[in-house]
Amino acid sequence: MENRNIGFADIHTQLKILNRLTIAQLRNTMRQNELIVLLSTTGASAKEVADVLNTTPATVQVTLQRDKKKRAKQQTAEPEDL
Repeated sequence: MENRNIGFADIHTQLKILNRLTIAQLRNTMRQNELIVLLSTTGASAKEVADVLNTTPATVQVTLQRDKKKRAKQQTAEPEDL
């Protein structure tokens, strides 16, 4: 059996590949804005999310701002519905 030292760079590359494969699978069932919101909950930066989704950090930031507004609007509308 080959004894190979796996360094941080190798692990990082493998994780990036795994992330991209996972996202590719999720793209079939989720829209980009849903994926952006989901990935942002991991603590990833806008640039990191953009890299994974092959988009721009600006798109990620705008999507997150719109989602935040949408959630705030929903929260203020709920008490009136009761």
